Amino acid sequence: MTLVNALILVAGIALIIFTLFDALVTILSLRGGGPATTFLSRKLWHGALLIHRFKSCHRFLAATGPLLMVVVVVVWYASLYLGWFLVFFSVQGNVLASPTLTEASGLEKLYFTGVTLSGLGYGDFTPSSFPWTMGSTLAVFTATLLTSLGLSYIIGVVPVALEKRQMAQQINAVIDNWTAEPGQFTTPEDAQFVWQHLFSIQLNGAKFSTKYGAYPVVAYFHASDKHAAFPVAYLKAADLLFYLANHPDDRLRPSQAEIKSLKHLMNMHLDNLDPVLDISGDNPELAASRFNVPAALTSMDGDTFCWRDYAPLRRRIVAACVYDGW
Repeated sequence: MTLVNALILVAGIALIIFTLFDALVTILSLRGGGPATTFLSRKLWHGALLIHRFKSCHRFLAATGPLLMVVVVVVWYASLYLGWFLVFFSVQGNVLASPTLTEASGLEKLYFTGVTLSGLGYGDFTPSSFPWTMGSTLAVFTATLLTSLGLSYIIGVVPVALEKRQMAQQINAVIDNWTAEPGQFTTPEDAQFVWQHLFSIQLNGAKFSTKYGAYPVVAYFHASDKHAAFPVAYLKAADLLFYLANHPDDRLRPSQAEIKSLKHLMNMHLDNLDPVLDISGDNPELAASRFNVPAALTSMDGDTFCWRDYAPLRRRIVAACVYDGW
């Protein structure tokens, strides 16, 4: 074996191992995507956002998320295909044409790799001897494993994406628009009703955001209807909950324990999003122009949760909204 062939063999094995590692980390680690999946998804999503900002089209963004999910799985399979082709291509005489027992050409090895990974096994080309017979078996195993993981990944993403939409609709069912005026809530019962429902949804939101680690592609499922956009609905709920936590009328405020829990839930939610969302490059001026701060919020100075505490949290929530395409 020449040095060049040895390097091709090593490159093929490395590509196979890296592809399986990336897929396993993405699907099983629960901490976000693998290195290749994260890089590819973010670059494609940023490209889609640039197109969207040049000419706004929410339907285009809504189609991008499902497409990204399919692209990731296809790239995994293509990388595995290329890796095994390099392995079989690196050594002469390891794949033979069955009728004549002549050595397969490079193009024929490419065909043999595809047939082997698919599990069809036509028999027109066969590995010459051990260890290539074992290598063919291992190739089928890795392809079957990757296919199973890819299908389970796609099947698992769909209900999580649906849950994301449902949570946004739940928030908007409780509140639609609010003006941050003291007279909007006139009785403790009104304030308590809204607080309890939104706080419950906030608790579910913190639980839901942990699923972003298991299915990071869910972050790219954009809702073309703003009322079904979870980041926007979450921001609306967070603003209103913060306002109620510092309501000018003490009778309408929740307990200190509830306010502390709210802060904890917001931080937990955003910490869950940090490994998945790439919001470092977003323009803060663009975010501020799209999601203005209600004037009443900036004057809130409660002992437990004041504007100074909420402002950095809100900036991160707004950045998530902009990253979602709003």
